[in-house]
Amino acid sequence: MLYHNVQVMAHSLRFIDTAAVVTAAATAAWYGIPESAEVSRTALIHPLAVFSLSLGFYFAAIAERLHVYIARRTEDVGSELFSIAEVLLYATGLACATTEILAAHLPGSSYLKALAAGIALLLGLRLAMRFTLRGLRRRGDDYRVWLIVGHNERAADIAQTVLANPHFGIRIEEIVNVAGDEGARELPARFLEAPLAGLRRRVLGSTQQVREIVATNVIDEVVVTLPVRSCYDRIREILDICCEAGISVKLGPEAFEKSGFSTEVAHVGSIAMVTHYSGPANYRELMMKRFIDFVGATLGLIILSPLLAGIALAVKLTSPGPVFFVQTRVGLHGRHFRMVKFRSMVKDADGQRDELEQLNEQDECAFKIRNDSRITPLGRWLRKYHLDELPQFWNVLVGDMSLVGPRPLPVREAFGNEWWQRRRLTMPPGLTCHWQLAADHSMPFKQWMELDMAYIDRWSLWLDMKLIARTFATVARGKGW
Repeated sequence: MLYHNVQVMAHSLRFIDTAAVVTAAATAAWYGIPESAEVSRTALIHPLAVFSLSLGFYFAAIAERLHVYIARRTEDVGSELFSIAEVLLYATGLACATTEILAAHLPGSSYLKALAAGIALLLGLRLAMRFTLRGLRRRGDDYRVWLIVGHNERAADIAQTVLANPHFGIRIEEIVNVAGDEGARELPARFLEAPLAGLRRRVLGSTQQVREIVATNVIDEVVVTLPVRSCYDRIREILDICCEAGISVKLGPEAFEKSGFSTEVAHVGSIAMVTHYSGPANYRELMMKRFIDFVGATLGLIILSPLLAGIALAVKLTSPGPVFFVQTRVGLHGRHFRMVKFRSMVKDADGQRDELEQLNEQDECAFKIRNDSRITPLGRWLRKYHLDELPQFWNVLVGDMSLVGPRPLPVREAFGNEWWQRRRLTMPPGLTCHWQLAADHSMPFKQWMELDMAYIDRWSLWLDMKLIARTFATVARGKGW
């Protein structure tokens, strides 16, 4: 059985991948250098060597840091290919920077060809390996044997998934239950139907019989689906038995399951904890979002600095009061921050709010008036094209806000919401969002909140890019108020 070499193979892959990437990238970069009278290929051997060595180092280090080389027997191939391509992209970027700093300049086309060749070879090798292994597993080689403990819907789901995917290379020895499991008094009907009807199943008198099964059968892994709350002691006994026998155990993190929550295992020091969370949790993409925010805010402040200075001067000259309007808003997970805008109202506008409450055009706790008498003539024009919000690039730069995200609400409005609406605070507030692009600021407050929830639930970097692109068109139409 190939299974005995799986761990060796997993550890070997990091060296095979690194060697393949360096070889492909160096070869492509070498032949990507155009011969010219000014510079010959041989003169660029040193920077090419620096690029190749740094690429190999960064690739191996990043892959190790992101835990790319883990068991992926039951995972989707696409996620594996995406992970290693992502590592190569980061590594190539760092290798390019290192080469430019420590050695002579290589042509830009050489870097692009190196990246393309590395991705092509790396993904090609991984696809070939995965399809070969899957073929072997379908044929009956390189398999693992599971013992499933629990007669419940979770056990049925797992068994059905395994049987529907023979390329996983998993054989189910038996599905057993332990007497006294109150959560499975009635056997789910699915166990009596195909394809689960062909699996062996029985009820054990005690957890000690698991020891007998492990001792008399080939068992690579025990999958426990017993309900944790009612079978805690039995699960602990099974863990003790398997630990003594050196057999791994899979447990579902269902102790306090809640629909809409995802789970992950994290550590507090050396203590493992199961974390339940909702909202985006792809930390690499969130880190990239923050990088885009930082770069975008920096460029925005630099490129627009003449416009910012001109608006500031106009605000100062056209109405008494400060140039900027600074207000406490509610950000990520309820954090308070000082949001800055160009002042578009008279200087005592906050003191007049209560007098205008009956003119509010928003429902619930939000407050908006299209023809607000407090808005200055210049302020009306600034709001029309959202120019009053340009100083918020500073809030994005320092990390209080993002380029894209739910709009930050004042404290009074943020905590007057229904409880379910507070989930909008799981993402940093943004300069632009679905609500602003809807060009209908009189929409019901609940619908506004639902747009924010939709953004959070569907968030991706690609969605952010689309919303940023749409923002330019919205600003140009002058629909703000």
